[in-house]
Amino acid sequence: MKRILTFLLATLGGMYLRAQNDSIPLANKTRLNFAKTYYEVGGSYIPSFNGQKLSNPGREAIKHSGSFNTNLSWGGFHFWGHAEFFVSFPLKQFYTNENTYNFTHVAVTGARFLPWAFREKALRPYIGLNWSAFDFQQGNDPIKGSPKLEKNFSLVPNIGVLYSYKNFAVRFGADFFLDNEWQYPISKNEFATIHTPKYSLNLSLLYYMESSADNKYENSKARWNNYPTVSELGYEASSFGDFFLGIGPSLSFSLSDSEYLNEKYPYLEKRKSSESYFDIAAGYQFNKWNMFTAISFRNPEFIRSGYGEQLQIKKTSFALEFTKFLTDYSGFAPYVGLNIAYDNIDIKEKNDVVTVEHNFKKIEPGLTFGWDIVPGKTEEFLILRTNLRWYPFANYEVNGRRFKIDQLEYNLIQVLFYPQRFLRAKKIRLF
Repeated sequence: MKRILTFLLATLGGMYLRAQNDSIPLANKTRLNFAKTYYEVGGSYIPSFNGQKLSNPGREAIKHSGSFNTNLSWGGFHFWGHAEFFVSFPLKQFYTNENTYNFTHVAVTGARFLPWAFREKALRPYIGLNWSAFDFQQGNDPIKGSPKLEKNFSLVPNIGVLYSYKNFAVRFGADFFLDNEWQYPISKNEFATIHTPKYSLNLSLLYYMESSADNKYENSKARWNNYPTVSELGYEASSFGDFFLGIGPSLSFSLSDSEYLNEKYPYLEKRKSSESYFDIAAGYQFNKWNMFTAISFRNPEFIRSGYGEQLQIKKTSFALEFTKFLTDYSGFAPYVGLNIAYDNIDIKEKNDVVTVEHNFKKIEPGLTFGWDIVPGKTEEFLILRTNLRWYPFANYEVNGRRFKIDQLEYNLIQVLFYPQRFLRAKKIRLF
């Protein structure tokens, strides 16, 4: 794997040096061609590999077949075609033979660098790094069978090429899995070392479009392209502030092991991602102060199960947050802030005999950070936001043992609507 990383770094350096003559002329770099949005559908081929199971009288090797994991992605080309940011969602896994396991990417987000800017009718190589969460489970019974394990925050290097025609592009690439070793519980008391594949091959089709320009705004292209490349988000704001509503899909990730889970359920996953949920927000943006405040509602649920045991954690939370925009670089506006959340935590432990419940209510401080995509600065009434919240002090106690839920909440893409901006825009455009 070190050879792979060395090769990737050498390739990146060589591509960067050869790409210097392909840079976009400064005169052609405008705010409204800074980014293109795309939607992508495709999949990854994962080779076959060996597993293990208990049999009479001992352990037995299992041959797991190759599989094809389909996915749907949403992303964009930024920095005038030289960078790519995306999120990917799993769809369905297909097997070349018998279905004896599940190995899926729960969530993938990442960035890719294109030394030669993305162009129509051109073959463009890229190199990138994904942040991924993986699920691995032997067998098909999610409760009475083998448990599902997960690797969060895995870094996955990748390389590939893109070829585009009109508004479509074909992608062919490869991912390299640096951490492919699992200590898998083949019973409540026995563990086996299983190595999943070190790579996958990817093939997909994407559709891209210009999402920044809105020709219906009066003189929008001229005005928005005239903004400085780097400026405050509130530059030339026409109003002091505006209310907004937002909603978007989210996931939460446990960052630490818990003493209680380690002792009682050593065969279940310690750090688990949540099921998908919606982050719903309402707030007010102080345009001329370059900041916003909001109340957000989230209800992530974590489920761990295997060998007849099930642990369910459900969090219902309202957070009040205060954030500050750092800058606006051609429509990319990062921000940081603080939040305080009121959490209601319900924990259920179930088996065939008994159900035990625990409940906690607590105020938790947290950090908020993220970015907005705002080509029209404070004029646009629909924008896209990505935000993350971290709660480092979320500790509870169950039967004298520490139960830690220091989650990282990842709001993938949130759509924000500003009703006051909509009413102002209605006066200068036709609907």
